[in-house]
Amino acid sequence: MIRGIRVSLLTIISVALISTSLPTYSYAADAPAPMSMTPPEDPNVIKDARSILRGIEPTTSNNAMVYFDQNQVNFKSFISLEQHGAGQTGGEKIICLTPQDPKCVSALADSSYQQIKYDVAMGSCDARQIAACIKTLSLVKEDGTKIKAQAVQRIYSKTSPGWDSTFNAKTNTGYPGADGPWLWRITDGGKSTDYLILGLVSALFNRSVGTSTWDASEKSLRLSIYPVKKFENPAYVDGGSETACLAVDTGVCYQRIAFAPNLRFALDIRIPKVITGWLNGRLDKPSAYTENYDENYSELIVEADPLEEIMTGKWLPNSGAVAQYLNDSRKGQTAAPGSKNLDIAGTDPDDQNSVKYYTSLSSQFSNTALTNTLAWRLNTTSSGAQTFASTCAKIEGVQGIVTSNASVYEPGSPQWDSNEGAMGYKIAAPTFKSDGKTENVGRYAFTMRADLIKCVYGMSKLPAYAKVEITYDGNGEKKTASVVLGQFKDWVNLHADNFVYENTPPTVKVKLEGWTKSAGAGTSTLPASPPNQSSPGKVAAPSTGQATITCIKGTTKKTVTGTKPVCPTGYKIQAAPGQVAPQVTITCTKGTTKKTVTGAKPVCPTGYKMSVAKPSAQAPAIQQPVDQANAQPNQPQPGQPNQPQPGQPNDPNGDITITCTKGSESKQVTGKSPVQCPNGYQMKPMQPGQPNQPQPGQPIDPNADITITCIKGSDSKQVTGKSPVQCPTGYQMQPMQPGQPQQPPKP
Repeated sequence: MIRGIRVSLLTIISVALISTSLPTYSYAADAPAPMSMTPPEDPNVIKDARSILRGIEPTTSNNAMVYFDQNQVNFKSFISLEQHGAGQTGGEKIICLTPQDPKCVSALADSSYQQIKYDVAMGSCDARQIAACIKTLSLVKEDGTKIKAQAVQRIYSKTSPGWDSTFNAKTNTGYPGADGPWLWRITDGGKSTDYLILGLVSALFNRSVGTSTWDASEKSLRLSIYPVKKFENPAYVDGGSETACLAVDTGVCYQRIAFAPNLRFALDIRIPKVITGWLNGRLDKPSAYTENYDENYSELIVEADPLEEIMTGKWLPNSGAVAQYLNDSRKGQTAAPGSKNLDIAGTDPDDQNSVKYYTSLSSQFSNTALTNTLAWRLNTTSSGAQTFASTCAKIEGVQGIVTSNASVYEPGSPQWDSNEGAMGYKIAAPTFKSDGKTENVGRYAFTMRADLIKCVYGMSKLPAYAKVEITYDGNGEKKTASVVLGQFKDWVNLHADNFVYENTPPTVKVKLEGWTKSAGAGTSTLPASPPNQSSPGKVAAPSTGQATITCIKGTTKKTVTGTKPVCPTGYKIQAAPGQVAPQVTITCTKGTTKKTVTGAKPVCPTGYKMSVAKPSAQAPAIQQPVDQANAQPNQPQPGQPNQPQPGQPNDPNGDITITCTKGSESKQVTGKSPVQCPNGYQMKPMQPGQPNQPQPGQPIDPNADITITCIKGSDSKQVTGKSPVQCPTGYQMQPMQPGQPQQPPKP
């Protein structure tokens, strides 16, 4: 329900958004409009859906361009006043670049102006601190370290000069501080990449003729990160508009290029407290939280990978369902009069009616996407509607972010079903990529405030797991899986991958383990061992027991899917999103000289030998339960030999170092478990604090026999002898159980 509240001039309130997108305007700069200087075709440049369709216009007539993609907006700071109300046309329109412009000052005093709107472009907080702005952008490495981007170039200095903040959150008056977009540069390993961050905070107000009090109608946030390249031409001017350019500044066109694979970004933005409710976007495995900046602004910190966006679009005959769509959506009105074919604006993926429109037209898209492109985008939803209890809806500020790679999805927050104890979200996309053969892999995620989800479910303590259920309309098919419910900074997050899109739109439902319909706060019971639980680096897929892990070897990555997936030899399981790889500190010695080296896989300098390994104080950012049942075979389990000491990170793929002696001679041997000494050498007993030492209370006898169990299929043998004890040819050593390692056999 949209709540109308009477407020004073430029009041901004937390209201539910209506479905109509905020209007955008273009205006002339002081300089004349540039001549058309379209950059040449470049296969490295990413095109939007409309540009792609323009390049394949059919030769026949009476066709319409139908696509689902975010419509581009004007990322410049300005204020507009119009002499008509919402949904009306006609009257005078005034555009100002600053609030101090005499034209706008006069129009505000003229009650015939019924509508006012501002767009606030987000620049660097270092340039304008009290404003809607970008505080930091960082590249997140696989080991959790971050490379901070540098703000290197401001654009639109003439056509978007910006202004200082007069915004007051308590009285809901004034303008948030405004700037122009900035170019950000990340340098990693000697290679630099430029990213253009286009962010915009907008608000719209209306008043009746003859009155001085404004009603706040809409507010929104739109933000995208784009890797870009430059195309230079002296004919380009600040604020110009050119095909294939994300932005045009003096002498340069910024063109969108593809994200490099396997990237993750952390973005910290400062936003006025007018931005509340739920956000959506194109983010893979997001985690987020908010912090207070001052009484008027808050900060939103989001960490996520770019997400592959499935864009659907096609030229379709202008008849039947297509004609109905053009009429209902009013998209037909955006075509140029007398056009052979209708080149029209698309529908935003989160439009109020996007799922309905897509469903009515899906059979004509041949179940195939127009294109698939990685994107990093964050928007307010086109509807703030929630079905949570009124007591939960009173929670203020940004409440959550819901993301999917689907072509279309429902606006607003996930919908609460109190009968099932589920938060549902309807999405839709074609089954195949543009080649018509490769299946699109469904992805869904949300991150939300912990106090909100506790309120919704009536729980005082959250479980470690949630159940994700994919239900397909029409055939009633369901697929379920349990996934980790991560928690960080008083927010929770989860993600579900590897489901398929079918002809009927699926609904993704999230259910917390242990919830019962009659449960009140603090009365729910938590499962001791939820089914199909996920370990770090594994993602439980909503299917029949299948799981997918990502394995890394240097810069090479592979994905492995199965009931108990295992990385190939030489590969390691990639750390879970939001989890920092364990840091280990080793001491290296060379004579009397000692050095310490810290890292995920520390190595001693040439000429040095490693002595005692110990864990560093750094801990993972997000703790996740470990699935021992899905651990890789032949790896140490808790209580078995070769495992790290309490508090030391357990890396099943990590190397182990032992000391081997032969008389007065000693050697160190490093490798994967089990590590054995060369012929004629014996393993030196470990000292306290070193890996591979016997368990506390276990005797250390260098002359004692050791018994191991060797297996070959269903056959097993025990072999006893002095270290090193080896299995017969064709047999493998069975991982030892507690109490077995290095103790003398019973008489």
